[in-house]
Amino acid sequence: MDRDLPGAVVVSTEIVNGTREDTVGPLAVGILEQSRVHTKTPQHVAEDPLELRAALRDAIASGARIIVTVGGTGVGPGDITPEVSAEFISVRMDGLTQQIRDVGLAKTPLSSLSRGIVGITERGVYGVLIVNSPGSRGGVKDALGVICPLLPHIFEQLDDQDHS
Repeated sequence: MDRDLPGAVVVSTEIVNGTREDTVGPLAVGILEQSRVHTKTPQHVAEDPLELRAALRDAIASGARIIVTVGGTGVGPGDITPEVSAEFISVRMDGLTQQIRDVGLAKTPLSSLSRGIVGITERGVYGVLIVNSPGSRGGVKDALGVICPLLPHIFEQLDDQDHS
């Protein structure tokens, strides 16, 4: 892809506080790199709406084409990723959201607990794809396994190129 991803945004207070090691952020970056999305190291934010909002705003302002959030999609008190992401999304891509969930459900019933969303910030060349991935390694693999093969087509559509 033409622009660098400012990094996957890992939403975990435990990782920020150093009580848990980040194994999902590097995995997300590695999968994106395999799909030729040039990335930087994962950014870590606490399960705090203000921190996540600032991280998303900065990533969008930097010119990213895709932002992958990892974690914060469940039903716990700190699981605020879908709500904060929705503030930036103008076009929901519910088919992709469902496809990610379906891939996960084929492996574990826990996938149904993810409330992650997928969408774009705006139609056109300045549109940014936001993908909420669950915080597990399996969830990251499932989400990016669905999204990555579609990235060229999504970006062609955003760029209004011939996508027949």
